[in-house]
Amino acid sequence: MDGLGLCPYDPRHNSTAVFVEGQLYAATVADFSGGEPLIHREKIRTERSDLNQLNGPNFVSSFAYEDYVFFFYRETAVEYMNCGKAVYSRVGRVCQHDKGGPHAFSDRWTSFLKARLNCSVPGEYPFYFNEIQSTSDVTEGVYAGERARLVYGVFTTPVNSIGGSAVCAFSMKNVLEVFQGAFKEQETINSNWLRVLPEKVPEPRPGACVNDSRTLPDVTVNFVKAHPLMDDAVQSFFALPVITKVSFNYRFTKVAVDSQVKALDGKAYDILYVGTDDGRVLKALNTRAPDSVSNVSQVIVSDVQVLKYGQAIKDLLVVHLAGEASKLVVFADSEIRAVPLHHCDAPAAATCASCVALQDPHCAWDATKNLCVAVSTKLHDSDADKTLFQDIMNGKHKGCGYEQEMAKPVQPAVPPENGRGEQPDERDNEIVIELDRENQYGRTQPRANEPQDVIATPVVYSAQTLTGALIGTCFFSLMAGFASGFWFSQRLRGAPYPEPSEQRQQLNRLTESSESPGFNNKSINLVLNVPPKNPNGKNANSSAENKPVQKVKKTYI
Repeated sequence: MDGLGLCPYDPRHNSTAVFVEGQLYAATVADFSGGEPLIHREKIRTERSDLNQLNGPNFVSSFAYEDYVFFFYRETAVEYMNCGKAVYSRVGRVCQHDKGGPHAFSDRWTSFLKARLNCSVPGEYPFYFNEIQSTSDVTEGVYAGERARLVYGVFTTPVNSIGGSAVCAFSMKNVLEVFQGAFKEQETINSNWLRVLPEKVPEPRPGACVNDSRTLPDVTVNFVKAHPLMDDAVQSFFALPVITKVSFNYRFTKVAVDSQVKALDGKAYDILYVGTDDGRVLKALNTRAPDSVSNVSQVIVSDVQVLKYGQAIKDLLVVHLAGEASKLVVFADSEIRAVPLHHCDAPAAATCASCVALQDPHCAWDATKNLCVAVSTKLHDSDADKTLFQDIMNGKHKGCGYEQEMAKPVQPAVPPENGRGEQPDERDNEIVIELDRENQYGRTQPRANEPQDVIATPVVYSAQTLTGALIGTCFFSLMAGFASGFWFSQRLRGAPYPEPSEQRQQLNRLTESSESPGFNNKSINLVLNVPPKNPNGKNANSSAENKPVQKVKKTYI
């Protein structure tokens, strides 16, 4: 079959596709240069050269949900009215049973709508992560006492901005509610983008799924063509990102979710695996979900260098197989690797306190074996979990001897040494796994247990010493500059000036040489500047002198 409108000509053009009920939905470009983006399905597509529908998009993912097919992408925002250019994250939607419009709209979508995705740190001036990079599959679970379906997305800042990445969660219920809300429009080219009044929206509602879209009136089809953008944005489900990271070395690329993993306390947590553009996989935990929607904390369990440094992770997939250990499949451009979902036997979890401090639902401390072991969800209803220590929310368990440590006398605080890190390493409680020399998957000790290099204490000088050193340096600099300048002036000076008598002699010689035959010694009347008279007593210009001076008519053009 023809691939036009289904896949790009260049693999560098971001595109996505999903196969639903025997039909292929693709979001890609239809030309070599990538200047004609479209969302296509069996002779139905978005409008050509319509910036209100698609304005330089980069498609990242797509999936089917209920009667719709959703597309996630980033594009240049047409509603951004300030100076410059801004890129916003979008979620687009089409109906699965859209058959095109009537008459001239037979090959156009009648249900395409789009809305902005808001992933930001709230505040008086929110900090936005505007560029979406990928999304996870729809995850269903219990959050804050209610069942919801979430989709996690990876967002980053622009490439010319601070290197920030975030993972935000969005509820599919909120997404559907936004598409049932108000539309946004720009009446004229010089007008602001404003909300469309409800009385201006025709019936039946534009963008809604109907049995036969070819019977829709023209006014409805024209409205959805001119107003594809919704006024409200889809807000983050937890009011702020689940994970945020600021780094100049890497950015997030992909996210995969091991959903609703049960811990020993009976609560279920979403475990996130986040890939980066330098070959690492971060294992994070969403700890706010079970109790409160508005209180989300960030827990990074491990940091694994899976691929060779600098090789970007293109996709992640959590695989659960019956009778076998679960794996995380990591996709790159040149290879595919499968790694464990947990690292309970890492040296970072060699003690009870360090094992519990990981806050990993996959791991627990076995008091009988004195080992950090992997936890099976089938053990929660038996008595075996009584010997297992785990604390997801706080990372501390009384079985590890915290009560005895608290009972010990408090030692006086020792000030930190100069040059030593006063700020704690944000990854002290993580499992850090690096590549070995052969770029193979290997393990090392965590940063908290690594021996620190001895740093010499800097020498401290008094103010009097610094002042004397500064004055002495300035004095010797001036003396050296004066001596070097005098020496250079003596070396570069030319011959000595002649005496005044010698100057007069040179002037006389120059005057005598000017009377040589080569010069015109003809006398010149400096007053009249005219040649001498002719022998007959008349000047050469006597005819002009004898005539009166006449007025000359001047014409200026």
